This record gives sequence, structure tokens and C-alpha cells, in this order.
Amino acid sequence: MAINISLERRAEIGRERRERTRNKLLEAAARVIAARGEDNARIEDFINQAGVARGTFYNYFLTREELIDSLWTYLGKTPFQRIQDLCATLADPAERITAELRLVVAQAAADPTWGWLVYSMSGQRTVNDDLQSYPSTDLRAGMAAGRFHFEDFEVARDLVVSAARTALRVQLEGRGSASYVKGMCLVLLLALGLRQDEARDLSHRPPPSSD
Repeated sequence: MAINISLERRAEIGRERRERTRNKLLEAAARVIAARGEDNARIEDFINQAGVARGTFYNYFLTREELIDSLWTYLGKTPFQRIQDLCATLADPAERITAELRLVVAQAAADPTWGWLVYSMSGQRTVNDDLQSYPSTDLRAGMAAGRFHFEDFEVARDLVVSAARTALRVQLEGRGSASYVKGMCLVLLLALGLRQDEARDLSHRPPPSSD
């Protein structure tokens, strides 16, 4: 029995070591992409940042693209899901869509590495699919409820994603302010068809808090 327990523990230690090394590679890749952009990041940059051998990289990821897909799941996607869950408590799709934008910018202010990661990776297929999906439910609900008025769904969706990316970039470059984000929300709501008074009220309304 003692031998079996020892073997099981040894296997567990091996799994834990592999998980730590994999996470080390992912965290190193996040730092590289945040600093250099996704297009300029190479496998060599990842392994140098992580301080591991090239062979170690290929023990965990077959390609650069596989690492980037895993990186988005490991570090990038979870904050978006938390923000969506928090805003799901809001009944009005117009309020939800601006609250989500403001919370994304706030998350980037609190964690610039995450912000740069999202911004830099937003042209990558997996990430872009997720970014496009985040406003889609609210846009459809807003149209069904008569809150939004637009002719082309894809144009409206891309407008929201572009507004979020622009607000992220401004925040990360140190040019952001509360008034800028409110102004972005105001322009976005007006473009989606809300009246001026409603759009102004919602753009100044504080987003929900997790506290």
C-alpha cells in the first residue's frame, strides 16, 4: 500500500510540475505579446522570456498558434466572462452594452498586461470571435425590445467592438479618463438609435460592482 501511495504521489508531483511549466510559458507569452504585439511575438521570444529550452516549448504546444489560443483561454477570456455575468443582472440591453464597455476599460486600467493582451490579440481569429460575440446578445435584445435601431447587424456589432478597442487603447496609453469613457458610451448609444436624453443618462450611470 505504501508503495502505491508513493507512486501516486510521484505521478501527482509530475502533473503539478508540468502544469507549472505550462503556466510559466503562458504567462511569459502574455508579457511578450503585451509588450510587442501579437504579430511581432515569436516562439523564440516566448522561450527566452520563460527561461526554458525550445524543446520544452514543443512538449506543451505544437505551434505558436496553439499557444496563443491557449493563452486567450488561460488569461484573456475569464475577465470578459466575469464582466458579462456581472452585467447580466441589468434588465436593459442598452445599459448592459455600455456597462460592459466601461468595465472592460476598468479591467485594463487595473491590469494593463491583460489590457494590452486583449488589444494586441484582438485581430487573432479565436479572440476576435469572442469579442464579436460579447455585444451580439445585447444588440439582438435591444432590437427586439425597440431600444436599438440599425439596419445592419454586423455593422452595429463591429461598431461596438471597435469602440471597445479604441477605448482600451486610449486607456492603456494613459490618455483615458472617466469623461472619455462616458463620451464613448454616449456616442455609441446615439449611433445605435437611442434618444439623446436616454443616451446621456445611461452613459453617466455607474456600472454594477462586484463588491
